[in-house]
Amino acid sequence: MTLPFVQSLLRDRFLHLLLIIACVLSAIVPFVPASWPAAIDWHTIVTLSGLMLLTKGIELSGYFDVLGRKMARRFVTERQLAIFMVLAAALLSTFLTNDVALFIVVPLTLTLKKWCAIPVNRLIIFEALAVNAGSLLTPIGNPQNILLWGRSGLSFFGFIGQMLPLAAAMMLTLLALCWFCFPAKRLSYQSSDRAPSWQPKLVWSCLGLYVVFLTALEMNQALWGAGAGAAGLPGAGPGGDRPCRLVAVAGVYGDVY
Repeated sequence: MTLPFVQSLLRDRFLHLLLIIACVLSAIVPFVPASWPAAIDWHTIVTLSGLMLLTKGIELSGYFDVLGRKMARRFVTERQLAIFMVLAAALLSTFLTNDVALFIVVPLTLTLKKWCAIPVNRLIIFEALAVNAGSLLTPIGNPQNILLWGRSGLSFFGFIGQMLPLAAAMMLTLLALCWFCFPAKRLSYQSSDRAPSWQPKLVWSCLGLYVVFLTALEMNQALWGAGAGAAGLPGAGPGGDRPCRLVAVAGVYGDVY
């Protein structure tokens, strides 16, 4: 029996194209396997792993369901909800990277559909545009920025100052498009069942570890920061029935592959 992961690799035509290009380039510019580890930017890999690990911990806490329920009752029109989600996606992408921000806002958007009637597909498209616009701003907004920041020698806030004009122009343009694409139609809410449960301890642990991780990045100690984030997650949830640390690591692996 073929594993689902192997089946997905066999169907991935883009991956096949990249492998062909890699073989051609290797023939033109040969290099020995011993040099492969040096060709990988480990700082970027470790930084992304740490960010995704802490984000997965918040997702496992169940807080997104609680937040979606509250948000569905707070906004009156479709336009208000859409603009808020676009701004939230852009804000999250500034310090969680654009792909990690999508791991948060897309499940949250799908959760919102349980409580009110919204154009999910259109909203997700705008959220994808928002995370790309917002992620321009900070050194940890996207993998490209992480790479450029590591090579530039700029400080965290120095990098932000360089990118601020472009990020602001893109966000203003996106908000204008959002205003015209989402009507001021009143939202119709569905009746709710029992309130979702969540784990406050896990949420606050991840937020605290996130501060530790950012501090480690500023001190050029990404590996220590990621290790502290993994070690600091609770070993188990309430009653010992949820091994948060192991589930978070497995969840990050699942999101990537």
